[in-house]
Parts: sequence; structure tokens; C-alpha cells
Amino acid sequence: MNALVVRPARELDAAAVEALSRRPFAAAWSMEAYAAETARPDALFLVADDGRARGYALARLSGERAELLDFAVEADGRGIGRALWTALTAGALRRGARVLSFEVSERNARARAFYARAGARVVGRRSKFYNDGSDALLMDVALA
Repeated sequence: MNALVVRPARELDAAAVEALSRRPFAAAWSMEAYAAETARPDALFLVADDGRARGYALARLSGERAELLDFAVEADGRGIGRALWTALTAGALRRGARVLSFEVSERNARARAFYARAGARVVGRRSKFYNDGSDALLMDVALA
């Protein structure tokens, strides 16, 4: 196994990202949708790679705001998420974002704890937003 590197996603990563997106709470977009994101100028799409994709983060930027659309890793507790988060927030800040916004299921305790450690705060709620009937917690992280 090679050292973990976080790099921009390429169209060739779409199949691996789609497979990772089947994890609970991930967006589970199609391979074609992930491939299309690699060409969007407003996207910040990163892959954690050690010879194969171990995780990904996908955000879109608009002015001083970045919106996290999807974030998933192969396995929890191995530092993959932290590496992706660090690269994502640094990349968004370099591209002019001052705030990173996202939503997370109220039922996803592990992700909520991860985001809280990263300095995220709950700024709102969407009632019964997810297919399982759970609420979405709207969260922001100040980048600068």
C-alpha cells in the first residue's frame, strides 16, 4: 500500500467514487454524475488515493461560500476523512470561500461528531428531509 495522497478527482475515478458512495449516508449519485463533476469549474472534487480511491469529497463554490455535496470514506477511523477534510477546507479557502456549508442526517452520529470536531455548528434544520424520515441538520464551518 502506498502513502495516502489527496488529489483532484479525474473522470477515471468515477467508478471507484460511485462504489464508495454506496456507504450509508453518502449521496449515491450515478457514475456519470460523478464523472461530470470532474469537469465543472465550480467544483472542488478530491479523492484520497493510496493506489486506489479510499474516499472522496465533493463541494461546489459560489463566491465566498462552498457547499459540501458529498463526502465518504472507505472505512472510518483511519484518518482518511481528516486528510480529505483538511485538503477540502484548504482548497475552498484558496478559491475564495470563507464558509463551508452542508447538511447531515440527524441520525448520522459519527459524522456529526466528526464535523463538530472540525468546528462546524448547526445553523438550521430541514424536517423529514431524508428518505428514512430523518431531519437534515444544516451546518456551517467558518474557513477564515
